[in-house]
Amino acid sequence: MGFTNFPNGLTSFGIPQYGNSGPIGIGTGNIYYLVTTKASTDLYYQRLKEHGIPGSDIFTSIITAHAAMTADQNDVLVVMPGLHTQTATCDWTKDHCHIVGLAGPNLHQRYGRPNCMVFTDTATVDYTIHLTGDFCQFSGFMIGNGHSAGAATAENLSAIGVAGYGNSFHTMGFQGVGSATQAASNNCSSVEIMAGAGELNFENCLIGGNTYLTTRSGTASGHLRFTSTEAGLANGLFRNCLFLSRSAVDAVPMVFLYSQAGLDRAWQFDRCHFDNYTPSWTGLPLENVFGLTTQSPQTVNVTLKDCTANGYQYWSNTNVGAGGALYLKGNMPAVAVLGGVCVDITGTS
Repeated sequence: MGFTNFPNGLTSFGIPQYGNSGPIGIGTGNIYYLVTTKASTDLYYQRLKEHGIPGSDIFTSIITAHAAMTADQNDVLVVMPGLHTQTATCDWTKDHCHIVGLAGPNLHQRYGRPNCMVFTDTATVDYTIHLTGDFCQFSGFMIGNGHSAGAATAENLSAIGVAGYGNSFHTMGFQGVGSATQAASNNCSSVEIMAGAGELNFENCLIGGNTYLTTRSGTASGHLRFTSTEAGLANGLFRNCLFLSRSAVDAVPMVFLYSQAGLDRAWQFDRCHFDNYTPSWTGLPLENVFGLTTQSPQTVNVTLKDCTANGYQYWSNTNVGAGGALYLKGNMPAVAVLGGVCVDITGTS
């Protein structure tokens, strides 16, 4: 069955269309679209027009698209493939407003051939997306901040800053720490979890990077960085996530807790892999997967379930236990008894 253009589509190839909510169905909010340019040279813009999508529902900026959305009615922004470059932070403030990207099954970006990415390399843009809305869902695209040949500075803090409650991220990519100044800074990351966040869910996500990125040297940085100094950052799950980094300097962690007093209740890493690419394996740096400052411990369990790590010597060997600032537990053996990180299976035990 063909496309009936009344109004905004009655059917599309036999799939019912409801207002501008597309094929998702009655009960959802409005559906909006993000393209790289509203020109005949953009395949996706042309296809949307052919399918009767009004121009008022198509945007070239995530900031203006967010401005058109209505909080608490489950509006959705569909990000079409391409590199969506912005020059300012998008403050995603509206609750129950979502982003769905149309990336391919492999979220990795190849230089010069972006998959589906919202990106900034403009100097001093702290976050590509600053999420303060609650109960939002992001899936199927990448968020980037900084490039090795670009203009990003140490004030380009992260691809995303999460300060909202109950947000979920599925099959997402987050790449920050792209420039030399970001890589040397203690304040830069790929994902920053801030005060106000909690009850977060990351599944099947790629966090960080080890190609086309400069070598990290900030010893208080992390591709995943918790920066809240307020108690109450409660509960979070990272499941089946791949963490990537590149560093040859001692004490550069993958996950950094600026103030462990800000964490609360339960945080779990389930079937996650933490991989640090080191140019020379002859001098493996003294690195921890988890690094932190010394703070008064909060009542929190950080649990590792079936996790692995490569390019690290320890899960964490500083400020651990009741006298320190981190309660780190897992179902894998500790490094000291030939386990926990990755054992060299070619050697003798």
